[in-house]
Amino acid sequence: MELDYKIVGGDIVVNLAGDIDEFGVRAIRPDIDRLIERYSLKSMTFDMKRVTFVDSTGLGFLLGRYKKLRAKRAELLLKNVPQQADKVFKASGIYSFVPIVE
Repeated sequence: MELDYKIVGGDIVVNLAGDIDEFGVRAIRPDIDRLIERYSLKSMTFDMKRVTFVDSTGLGFLLGRYKKLRAKRAELLLKNVPQQADKVFKASGIYSFVPIVE
């Protein structure tokens, strides 16, 4: 799992690549959590254009980041969600509180 990010004002766009599974989450969780703690954010967008797979661990990771951001009055957004991940997200109901943006 790889990531890079870009900060624009109070918004961070995190570009993710690879599998968001148990192994991938362990690799990126500390970096994402540091970003959330370090910056005063309005939103964090996960651009998933290069994500190849998401499982229940990945879903849990997103929910955990959602809760951390909400505690700081910031929003989690998703962008370029691949078809496989979209199926997981629809089944979970995550779209009812984590919107997709263009």
